[in-house]
Amino acid sequence: MSDYDVIIVGGGPMGLASAYNCAKAGKSVLVLERFNYFNQSGSSNDLARMFRTMYTEDFMADLAYKSMGVWRELEKDAGQELIWMSGLLNFGDPNYQSGPEGNLMAPIKNMERLGLPYEILSADQIMRRYPFKGLPDTFQGIFAPDNGCIDIPLFLRTLYKLAQSYGAKLLSRSKVMDMKVEASSVTIVFDNGEPVTVTAGKCIITCGAYTNDVVNKIGINMKLEIWEMVYGYYATDPGPNSTLFPSMWFQFLDPTDSDPALSNLFYGFPTVPWGLPNLARIAVDNAVNVITDPAERKITPAANDLRITADFVGKHCVGIDSRPNYCGTCLQTNVSDNGYVLDFLPPSVGAGHENVALFTAGWGMKLAPLIGKILSQLVLDGTTPYDISHFKITRPCILSKGNE
Repeated sequence: MSDYDVIIVGGGPMGLASAYNCAKAGKSVLVLERFNYFNQSGSSNDLARMFRTMYTEDFMADLAYKSMGVWRELEKDAGQELIWMSGLLNFGDPNYQSGPEGNLMAPIKNMERLGLPYEILSADQIMRRYPFKGLPDTFQGIFAPDNGCIDIPLFLRTLYKLAQSYGAKLLSRSKVMDMKVEASSVTIVFDNGEPVTVTAGKCIITCGAYTNDVVNKIGINMKLEIWEMVYGYYATDPGPNSTLFPSMWFQFLDPTDSDPALSNLFYGFPTVPWGLPNLARIAVDNAVNVITDPAERKITPAANDLRITADFVGKHCVGIDSRPNYCGTCLQTNVSDNGYVLDFLPPSVGAGHENVALFTAGWGMKLAPLIGKILSQLVLDGTTPYDISHFKITRPCILSKGNE
């Protein structure tokens, strides 16, 4: 007889969202977090992330649209708002081709198809509404109101408390040491000060950059790249005639001199109500420090990424200091096509591979409640009504040779 119905490895947003859904369905749930909860070791450090509905790909736009209802369900259960719907301005070169965040103009077709409002802005209109300067006349912008800033500290702690309230057991500092997948069960040995062995009928793996540390134990290796993303908080003029970003924003522009290290994919957040006043987060959506093992993390922000962001702020932002007050890093797990991996383990694992569902890679925070719901459906029902066909673990360039 199993100790739990579901064991979840990884207690970040995806793991906690999965625990919340499984426990709410009446299942016994154990969550194993390698570090402390709410740590800086993965992808959920800092104050805010984007919720956005502007996607180039139809299937991603559909999931983002459907996730809006899942976010509202979670907020209703929690009794508090988790997203500040301030909108999103995408702007830049209308001829920019697809990068990690798609391209500038292609999302329009999906917004029209889904009935989502938007407004097209000229460079002059952008500079009148936002504290930008010196934008090329050829730049265009798309503002969409159904986008917003996720309150990350509140979101994570809300999932944690709700999962506990529905009966989930949440353990911190519990590193997985061994794992065995069988036809009717999953057995995990973890170190919580001493070795502990537990079994469950099902398992969910949501440990981001640390995924290979777990799946290697069952003979699987994934081709993951881990970007050490750099962010900074810049002081804005407190007024009178203060500097105010009215919403999130993202610039689409090819890198300078075609050099990937000189990326022009900059983004920013308004000063969020739950953060320090008169500080705006601005960063580059790129990383020069790309690793394959989270143990290789440098922690210190890459000087190149700080420099090109500071140069952008000095050249194109009004009333903002061109050096950050403080900065940091987080780990962004990626695969070659920039997509999610959201699937059962591959058949090469053998009998019981569908007892384990996995999520890693991609920019997933904006869909975290929906991803947690999908993962819970996979292990509890064996399927999901949502289209996750694009996120198969067996698609090319995800698994190392022999793991397909």
